[in-house]
Amino acid sequence: IKHTGSNLQIFETTGGLQITNYANDQDVDIRSDDGSGGTSLYFRADGSTGEAILYNYGNEKIKTTSTGVSITGNNVVSGNVTAVDGTFSGDLDVDGHTNLDNVSISGVTTAAGAIDLNADLDVDGHTNLDNVSIAGVTTAAGAVDINADLDVDGHTNLDNVSIAGFTTITQDLDVDGHTNLDN
Repeated sequence: IKHTGSNLQIFETTGGLQITNYANDQDVDIRSDDGSGGTSLYFRADGSTGEAILYNYGNEKIKTTSTGVSITGNNVVSGNVTAVDGTFSGDLDVDGHTNLDNVSISGVTTAAGAIDLNADLDVDGHTNLDNVSIAGVTTAAGAVDINADLDVDGHTNLDNVSIAGFTTITQDLDVDGHTNLDN
């Protein structure tokens, strides 16, 4: 151990450097300047819980536990994050490309921009779609209930049509087969 007049230095040239506390359930703390004339806790080896805790100016940020790691505050990660099996609570904010292999969502999902699905979309239950644009074939296996105007441009083939109410035809009507007009 050497003091240079401005720094305390610990040197070891032949093996590891070990700090050991034999007192039962006691800690090893590392403190340093807090930027305001005092000191703050930066690291604690907790002898009563087995936790290794990292602090930022005395505020706990990362703690090892018997089941993994507990992180307090925001996590900024550069590089890949791999979750083998996990539970997330709170918001998950992802900027950039995200590849999710299997996603199960319970509750409300809100998208502020476009959603591009390049596969089947299977929706069970009530679905409220305010503005839908479909390019390609759409198949309905059950009843389709449209409670507003239906504007169809182009050829439309309707196998069985039941009309209740008024129907206005502004061009010729070509009917092949039996037609019964009472009035």
